Amino acid sequence: MLSTNTFYKICIACNLLAMAEFSSDFTHMEGPALKQAQWPHDAVFVQAGPTMEVTGIGSNQPVPLGVPFNIESSLFKGTILLRFRNVKSDHPESHTRYFQGRKRLMQTVVQGRFKRPTKMSDVYVGSIFARPLAGAPPPAMERVMNKIIGRIAPGLMIDLSSKEPKVIALLAGTAQTMSIDAPGNEPDITLPEIEENVASTLGTIIATTSKRRKHLGHPQKAASYEYDTNSIYTFHTYDDAMDYGLGTMRIPMYGEVDIKPRIGPQPLTLTAVTQSGETLYDLRVWHANHNYQS
Repeated sequence: MLSTNTFYKICIACNLLAMAEFSSDFTHMEGPALKQAQWPHDAVFVQAGPTMEVTGIGSNQPVPLGVPFNIESSLFKGTILLRFRNVKSDHPESHTRYFQGRKRLMQTVVQGRFKRPTKMSDVYVGSIFARPLAGAPPPAMERVMNKIIGRIAPGLMIDLSSKEPKVIALLAGTAQTMSIDAPGNEPDITLPEIEENVASTLGTIIATTSKRRKHLGHPQKAASYEYDTNSIYTFHTYDDAMDYGLGTMRIPMYGEVDIKPRIGPQPLTLTAVTQSGETLYDLRVWHANHNYQS
């Protein structure tokens, strides 16, 4: 069986489509207020979406890269660490140490507490776009791909031809590692690796990373589990396909593909939301060579 991450990449490369029930009100944002010569991270400008606040940083200002920053939304309060390989970092030493000897192109670590109990089958992570893609797939492919994708990756939602395109999967089944801890015992998110730690909370049936990802990547099975408000959750995700520094994606059998023209005049996104559209976190990634001006 293909992993969710592998199938995710292949579907984008082939412009495949699967529709799913998902409600969102993803807001379009204009380009960065700063001129590109003023961007602190050279090739990219990463800012918070309108439904998430970053402590000490205005809505039109860039968030740090390579060092943690505090965030809060209506559903979640915590800390995020972003690392992009081909981008200037605010902590060059740890940036070099993390990527050296690895094929990884990006890293996202999200740690914090949910503000209310939320089913694990209700929280999705991935890319959501406020506008239609410039290169949308033929709608006729929908019926066939809906059946195929549902069998291979039940928790994966791929919708590339609607007014609000999205490629998202269940957060609990997508993260490379996940840790659930009592306050004060949570892992240091600046470390190169975060150990899997879910067995004591979720049970031994999903004690390992592979079992947890397979089990909680299935919506019906994930519905039996819940994010509580007492624990500190840490989600560690990395990718060796998406290069945010270059705005490209490495696709098996295709090579490196420039995706900026395919999405049109809007940013890439790193987003986690519920099925009702409530935000866990929302980050917009603008690229220097992308014509985002509306």
